[in-house]
Amino acid sequence: MSKEEPSPYEKLYNKAKWKTLDKYLSMAKQENLNEEEAKKYFDERVVHDKRVPKAQFIPIVSKHPDGYQMDTFINNKEAGGLNYLMFININTRKAYAYPMNGKGAREVLTALHKFVNDVPHVYSITSDEDAAYLSSTVLDFMREKNIKYRTTTENNHNVLGIINRFMRTIRDAIGENRFIQPKEMHDLVNIYNNSPHRSLDNKAPNDITPEDEIKYIQKNARINPYHFNPGEKVRLVLEKEPFGKRRSNLSNESYIVDSQKGNQFVVKSKDGSTSSFPGYRLLRTRDKRIKVAERLNEGKEGIIEKIYNFDEDTGKYDLKWEGVEGDDAFARQTIRDVRRGNPLVLGTAERQYWLEQKKNYERQIKAGQKVEGKPIPDKIMKYI
Repeated sequence: MSKEEPSPYEKLYNKAKWKTLDKYLSMAKQENLNEEEAKKYFDERVVHDKRVPKAQFIPIVSKHPDGYQMDTFINNKEAGGLNYLMFININTRKAYAYPMNGKGAREVLTALHKFVNDVPHVYSITSDEDAAYLSSTVLDFMREKNIKYRTTTENNHNVLGIINRFMRTIRDAIGENRFIQPKEMHDLVNIYNNSPHRSLDNKAPNDITPEDEIKYIQKNARINPYHFNPGEKVRLVLEKEPFGKRRSNLSNESYIVDSQKGNQFVVKSKDGSTSSFPGYRLLRTRDKRIKVAERLNEGKEGIIEKIYNFDEDTGKYDLKWEGVEGDDAFARQTIRDVRRGNPLVLGTAERQYWLEQKKNYERQIKAGQKVEGKPIPDKIMKYI
């Protein structure tokens, strides 16, 4: 069956969709199109901008002492060049920097050893999803040291605001793109740690006591000011672009709220793919013209209904997405993708799968059947 030919009004819109209504009507007139029909099409087709409420940000606070953020300070982009692995205490703002030759997993691991030697009571570390941080050696280190390790996703980089501002302060102090030798970096971090901070009631990070940190947590830990119910339709508040103009502050399509995860809200599209956003990135909509998006985040994430198989050679799971029909419901995902945000924690579906594997293994042994290998591979067992 051939696709229906688009109307002349749709052709005109596709040709000049960035135009205002006045310009669209002017072009319609030039094309000898009916002005009233053109206006009707424009009103029905174009998603109009809405006034987006001022964002209510939640202070970045670790609800427990000894919570840190981690990131790599790029000092030299060349392979093997001198860079730094940076850490900062979320509550006290006490900062640390460790030289690295390059930014690979081996160097990150060496720097982590030095950091934990200097700060033995680390409770948690939060970082982005840098491949070096998610290497098996680094994850094993985090697990062995009993560190609660979490990562952010592409829609939630504001969580790392504390370390981002710290590294920006270092760059501002020495000038953009200037190379920093280890002695100079040590001095810069020392100055930072001994300088009064407004967020710390004009105390320096080095002067903050354990009692001060507890008071800071009590003062700044707040309830999420946003609330969305499962099933609500929302549009995404688009992030500002440094260059170029954008016609609307909001996404042209809507999404369905699925659940709340910490201070984030999980939203999904028609195909069941999901992503998490802070509350200030969502705006309720009841406009029936705003269609629900077919796909979100390129289908990388979703709510796992069930895991069917694990390929030990590739380290990938065969799984089914919840609420998705047809072939699109099935996917292959790496261990890393299945555990996004919490790389050391088995999710419900993953844990259920391995529990079933263990039961099947024990049933076979009990029945006198010959079985090979282990019910749960070592790479999985160490995280259970």
